[in-house]
Amino acid sequence: MRYSMLVYMSKMGKTLLEAAQYLRTAPEDALRAEIVESGRQMLAQIREVLEGHRDDLHSEAPLVQLSEIEGSWEGVGEGLESQLEQFVQSLPEQVSYQVRAVFFAELGEKWDAMESVYEFMRDDPRFDPVVVRTPVGRVVERDGKREQEIIYKDFLTPMGVPSLDYDQYNIEEDCPELAFISQPYESCTLEQFWPEYIAKHSRLVYANYGVLGPVFEDSALPLCKLPVYRYAWKVLGASERHYRYYRKYAENGGGNMLVTGIPKFDPIVRLNTHPLTVPESWEPALHGRRVILWNTWYDPSRSSFSYFDEIVDWLQVHDDCAVIWRPHPMMDTVTKLYYPPEVYVKLQKNIERAKNTPNMVYDEQVSYETAFSCSNAMISDYSSLMFQYLLLDKPTLWMKHKGVYGPFDGRMLDNEYIIDWRWMEEAESIEGVLDFLERSRKGLDQKADIRRKMLQRDLPLADGRCGERICDALWDIMHREDLRQ
Repeated sequence: MRYSMLVYMSKMGKTLLEAAQYLRTAPEDALRAEIVESGRQMLAQIREVLEGHRDDLHSEAPLVQLSEIEGSWEGVGEGLESQLEQFVQSLPEQVSYQVRAVFFAELGEKWDAMESVYEFMRDDPRFDPVVVRTPVGRVVERDGKREQEIIYKDFLTPMGVPSLDYDQYNIEEDCPELAFISQPYESCTLEQFWPEYIAKHSRLVYANYGVLGPVFEDSALPLCKLPVYRYAWKVLGASERHYRYYRKYAENGGGNMLVTGIPKFDPIVRLNTHPLTVPESWEPALHGRRVILWNTWYDPSRSSFSYFDEIVDWLQVHDDCAVIWRPHPMMDTVTKLYYPPEVYVKLQKNIERAKNTPNMVYDEQVSYETAFSCSNAMISDYSSLMFQYLLLDKPTLWMKHKGVYGPFDGRMLDNEYIIDWRWMEEAESIEGVLDFLERSRKGLDQKADIRRKMLQRDLPLADGRCGERICDALWDIMHREDLRQ
């Protein structure tokens, strides 16, 4: 039985209880007759649901209770109110039911924003999860023409996760009790997956695909003021510090944030105890070498991508080191749509050069987890991966390329952060990058002590149990709102 059917019967039972309290002293008039008839119909509806879900009944007790209530209803018999109270209170324990949850997933690289919640629900009989793959795209107007790039791949089947194509699923027909999204931007997806639309048909839960670090002058918009924050039933919060910031700027005063930690923490914590092995195709490039992960942002003009030649040149004279280059999943699309053709041609040439460099890997895997496991340190443009990498307790260089931090153009505010950034080394030039490469080659780690301090202070909920904590919290809140009022 679906949870919504249980709620439906429970609400009708409470309505019947209120009606019985009125009928106890009501005069014999048309209103009374109308209430009695309406109650008779509601009891018939409850019976229809119960008999239609006999396999979900733990015993015949609910049907026996219902028969007693039906007998007392006609004459508003003695004990009717207590019979109804007992029926409503005992019903959740008398039937088996599940909460249906739909996960709208797009890029495989973002699946970790919801993955551990799905995995817990998949193995918990209280839930019935389904995953729907949705397209994500970019549009640009150039020379009077509209160009569009759509990404839509089945990244889940290779991961062993069953899923539906977006055109196989209709939320209006399914009416799930919970719906999860990690994409907050309407411009990137179809209208039926916008927060406003989903929230009309389900309790919307927003699991941010990013991990939040420093706070910038313009951070309040993406972190607190997008439409998804208004329409979401619950927004998953990383920490109490995150909650305090959200409460300060969110239009609803932050009342819809649930501080559980975020699902993106869980797979990284798992890597600490269950690291992944080096893929066979990567083995020749990585074996016996110090490995640095290089993570570039999607906008070539605002990332360390421009240092590609210098980094590869350095690798060619340092055979004891290797680099895993992992570009942002939207880098190809953004470069193709928003830049002159020669920039895209350069990107393709660099990718080809990376693939042909003996001690370099071009990471095309959906998940970053393998690159995390195989690397000893990381160089990164502004990215969620920096703050996820913190959980592995490995050296990280934040590449503040040309003074631009990444998706935020505003000034970074001193001492304002969700997760502090001062555990990372920083650089704004190729010289800083090469210096970090040299120190990584020698195994030097300048910020180990402060990194470990901030890991404990700023990520107290990164314990590998965020998915479980989220499921338990949502279950409890739903029941409190629907059944325990």
